Amino acid sequence: MKKIYQIILATLFLMSTASAETFVVIPGSKPGGSFFARANLYKEVLTKMGHTVKFENISNGLEGTKYLKSSKDVVIMVYAGNQPSQTGYDISKKNFVMNEYMSPYFLCQSNESKDKTALKVGLVKNMTTEFTDEIFKNLGKETVYLRYKNSGDLYNAITAGDIDATFTSQGPSLKLVKNNQGSCIAQTFKDTVEGVPSVYEVIKTKTVFPADISLVISNKPSDKLRNILLEANNDPLFKEWRSKKGISEISSRASKNDELKTSVQIQEAWKKTN
Repeated sequence: MKKIYQIILATLFLMSTASAETFVVIPGSKPGGSFFARANLYKEVLTKMGHTVKFENISNGLEGTKYLKSSKDVVIMVYAGNQPSQTGYDISKKNFVMNEYMSPYFLCQSNESKDKTALKVGLVKNMTTEFTDEIFKNLGKETVYLRYKNSGDLYNAITAGDIDATFTSQGPSLKLVKNNQGSCIAQTFKDTVEGVPSVYEVIKTKTVFPADISLVISNKPSDKLRNILLEANNDPLFKEWRSKKGISEISSRASKNDELKTSVQIQEAWKKTN
């Protein structure tokens, strides 16, 4: 009986070992931002799931893609739709794994700036001015731009009165409204989101405004890897992080090919601004 028990235990151990994988996770961004936070979540959750995970602390997107392309390990890198225009490494079927979430960019103003005709507009360091230039020109506003490290710094700047407006991601934008410190003029989806009208309703334009899309790429993409990461994204730690950031979960996930198509479309929209 003891021997049978030992055989069962050995079999279960082999089964668990066979299903476990080894990954290298890259944030591709400095500490403090969502990329770094998500990379750490992958490390923690995948380890909890029984996988072996190495965290490669590469805080630069260009260096991250170089590492990904040259490594023989299975590398997971958090990525965004605007990064190919900065790194030269395109999203394609050769590296695409999954979209984590997608949300519009919001154009918001502080309460104190509503009647101003000249605005100090805050943008993150790599954001083009093309979109805000077009919107504010149509609204009859003059703009001066100030650059910030990330969306959190933008929020701090607008609530401190250092800037009048921001064009940034959903989380800090809705936080500004929730705390009664400002309002959002428009957002870049075609339909109304959280009571904020589409930019296509606010101004007449043929410009394709981009969305904020966050995804995962790998040097060795596969359906197995995608399923592992989808499972990881259902972990309470990921759900808690998205909730704190004001990011909606993907309630009805598209096929991998459809998700890839969406990412490539957003990638191309960003490239047209450079």
